[in-house]
Order: sequence, then C-alpha cells, then structure tokens
Amino acid sequence: MNCLIEVVSDHKKQSTATVRRRTFRFMICCLCGAAASCAAGDSPYQFKADANIKETYDSNVYLQDTDPGVAGAMPAEKGSWITTFTPRVAFDYTPCDLLHTTVSYAPDFVVFHNAHSEDYFAHRGGVTLGGKAEDIVWEQVNTIVFTDGNHLGPLFAKPQDVPAVGGIPLRERRDALLYRGSFKLTWSVGNFFLRPVGSAYIHDFRTTQKLRAEVPDPFIYVNFNDRQDVNGGLDLGYKIAEKTHIVAGYRYGRQDQYRGPSVFDATKFADSPFDSEYHRALAGIEGTPFPWLKLSVLGGPDIRTWSDRAHQVPHFHPAELLYWIDASVAILPTKTDTITLFNRRYEQPAFTSQSVYEDITYGLTWRHKFDQHWAATAGFQAYLGDWQAPVNREDWIYTPSASLSYTWQKLTAELAWSYDWVESLVPNTKGREFTRHLATLGIKYSF
Repeated sequence: MNCLIEVVSDHKKQSTATVRRRTFRFMICCLCGAAASCAAGDSPYQFKADANIKETYDSNVYLQDTDPGVAGAMPAEKGSWITTFTPRVAFDYTPCDLLHTTVSYAPDFVVFHNAHSEDYFAHRGGVTLGGKAEDIVWEQVNTIVFTDGNHLGPLFAKPQDVPAVGGIPLRERRDALLYRGSFKLTWSVGNFFLRPVGSAYIHDFRTTQKLRAEVPDPFIYVNFNDRQDVNGGLDLGYKIAEKTHIVAGYRYGRQDQYRGPSVFDATKFADSPFDSEYHRALAGIEGTPFPWLKLSVLGGPDIRTWSDRAHQVPHFHPAELLYWIDASVAILPTKTDTITLFNRRYEQPAFTSQSVYEDITYGLTWRHKFDQHWAATAGFQAYLGDWQAPVNREDWIYTPSASLSYTWQKLTAELAWSYDWVESLVPNTKGREFTRHLATLGIKYSF
C-alpha cells in the first residue's frame, strides 16, 4: 500500500493551483456533507439488500480422474450437490459529486452434501470510494475475503498428482484471508489525460503446512504458500478520435512469496527465494471508436529483478523475457447482442510450491438479450499455467460454458452449465488432468 500512497503524494506535489482548489472543495464536502450538486431534498443515503440461493451439481469435487487405490486419499470423480446461500447488504453514501462511498457485505454459506471436507463459510466485504469534479474522476476499491474452511490441504496418493494449476477450486474452499485494492485518478487536460494508478493483492493462506517426512508414501499433501503483489504507476492518454485514446504507461511493483518447503532442501521450511521487483512499459488503446466497438487494451514487457537467492536456484533463468497483457474487445453487432474477446497474461508466484509461473487466459463470450425478461450467454475459455524452470509444468484448462436467465421485477433465476477438461503438456503427468461438469440453478431476490 506504500506504493499507492507514494503515487498520490507525487501527484499532489506536481498539481496546479486549480487541482489544489478542487482538493479543498473535496475536503469541505467530506466534512460537512454538503450536496451542492444534488437536488434539494435528495437523500445522500441508499440501502440495498438481496439474497441469492444456488443449488449446484459438481461431478468432480476433488479434481481427480485417477483412482488412488489407497484409503484416505481424495477419491476420483467424486460428485456432490452443493448448496450456496448468499445474503448481501450494501450501503451507499453520496453527499455530492466529489464523493461516493459504497460499503457491502456478502457472506457465502456453502455445504457440499457428499463431501463435507469442502464445506466453508466465506465473509466477503467491500469498500469503494470515488467521485468526480469537472475534469477529474477518481476511484479507490477495496475487497476482502475471509474464508473459514478446512485448515488442512488436500491429500492425494500416487498415481494421483496435484491438479492442474494447483487446483484453484480446492484452494478457494480453505482457510485464507485475501485482500485486493486498487486506485486510479483520471485528470483530463484538453486532448490528453493523466492517470496515476496503483493496486495491491495480498493472499494469506491459513492452512497447515507439512514437510515430506510428515506425509507417508504414497500420499501427496498440498501446501499453500502466502504471496503478494503491490504496484503503482502512471498512464498518459491522447485522444485520437471521439471517445478513443491511445495510452502509454509505466508500472513499478514488487511480488513476494513466503514460507514453505524449501526449493533448496525439501526437508526444511524456508522463505521463498522467488521475490522480485518489476518494471512494465505499457502501450494500448481504450475507448469506443465506433458505436459497435469498445476497446480496453494495454500490454508490454515485464522486466524483472530477482532476489540474490533466486539466482542460486539451479536451472532458473532470471533473464527470461516476460509480458503483461490486459486486453478486452467488445463487439455489439445488434442492440441485443454483445460479443467479448479477452486476453490476460501476467507472472506471479505459485501457491502450491516455491516457484513462479505465467498465468494466461484467452476467452470469448456472447450475450444475447431476448427481451426485458430473458437473456442467454455462451462462452469458451482457455486457461494456461506455464511454469518457469526448474519446475516443469504446463497445464491447459479448457472451459465451454452457457447460461439462461429470467428476470421478473425483483426476482432473477439463472440456469448455468460449464465443463472443464485439462491437458498437461508434460509427459507422465496424467495425475494433473481431470474433467468436471458444473450445473447450477440459482435464484436471486432484490429487496
């Protein structure tokens, strides 16, 4: 979070008298709650609440197609019905255009009827601050998730293996604390804009870690390693057409991975050597050049400086060229159809071993609105986890999906389906591969 504070501080030092006057106006607004831009009599407060209940069938709860043949390990192709109940409350406070605040809380109560080791209770909270003043728009978003689940990692047995990309669904059900925060301020000056930005990701896994000697053969125990990523920077945009800008940007950040079985000596716990600082030089385009086309494309090289200990890891290549991409293209062929293509790519520390990998996603979705009540979606996603040496893993997860929803006044019902199938490109790693169906019926009521 220090990076975020520094970004704001630098901006204030360079700001003009005009910006200082707007800052003073913002402070007055916060202190007295004056709603000068609001119509007389309008309440600055708004309360929202809804409740959502879902019934899901998961055909492969433990993400295993391979039978362990040993009692005590996670069974293969274990199916279960899952009940999820999520009440949500949100409070909005908007005293004036300069300040808008939203606070929300939405706990998940989740029960696996045939696999109670996966039951969990997740507290999901959010705080969003934002506002605008003439040519300045700002937003600061915070989300936090505390998951009260199983404190033990999954237990597999050979020829099973840790599922592809570490088994993300298994991870999400276990004890953990997750924080994500972001900040951006867009200042428009003629055909240009300046946008200081920052973000933070902190993942504190609260599961028990075990060394190999504590786990008898042929069992495989999955450890989870804490990690974090904090960065900040600046974007410069130039208008090339109405509602369209080309963008150049820079980010400086740091990633850390923490304690786990050591990559140097697996019989001991140690801090991970895979800490790094990075510089990203970015370029892209954003906006709506045509009424039927929306663009948000930004990417560029990711240049790393690794810790001294990382250079001592055998076969690790610290000079490997990496890329960061966040791209989305939305096409609106008709008033009732939206087609979205997206690609995300970034390097991050792994969460089940002391290692690093590129997290890469390609996706396509189509949404069609039949009328004011009915809507349907279809999509396909290809998700790749590509590890850097010395770890030899390359996992693809392919996921087609579809849904149908119906809305009537304050009630929404949705029927959804998805299917995962995995391809491991490393020889003799069939234990990482699995297939999985998810079928869900959900009902949401907004009060």
